[in-house]
Amino acid sequence: MDEDVQREIEAFTCAMYGYPRETSVNMTRAKMLRKMVGEDETLSMKSKVDLARLPPCQDSLVPHVQRVNHRLACYRRASLPIFERPKPHENNQGWLKTDEGALEPVWSNGPILPLSLVDILAVDNDNESDEEESEEGDAESESDSDDDDI
Repeated sequence: MDEDVQREIEAFTCAMYGYPRETSVNMTRAKMLRKMVGEDETLSMKSKVDLARLPPCQDSLVPHVQRVNHRLACYRRASLPIFERPKPHENNQGWLKTDEGALEPVWSNGPILPLSLVDILAVDNDNESDEEESEEGDAESESDSDDDDI
């Protein structure tokens, strides 16, 4: 796919997420994350951030666009009895062929989160599971004490 088209798709994605003047999805992600955390705050384990609301990073958007482009190229030529097309698992088509011969999508060409953010999320998930276990223990002990009253 042409680089100009790819840049336009990236700018369009930024506009879909409410940043029409931005042309980089990575910059849009950073701005949205800053807005979620707070201008004067730093991202920490205590930050309540919904990462599902962020646009895809460029390393994820590119293979997605490649997969869509491959499918659309096939659909556009569907009226032709025979047409040349690259295999979906060839370079820049957005798919990988497994050892078993199945096609799997390329989800990302690189890391989708900075390692510092991954570390914060990993620690935060560990804390949440510890809190859930302690809440379950508290609920069980309360129900046991209710049975004693009867």
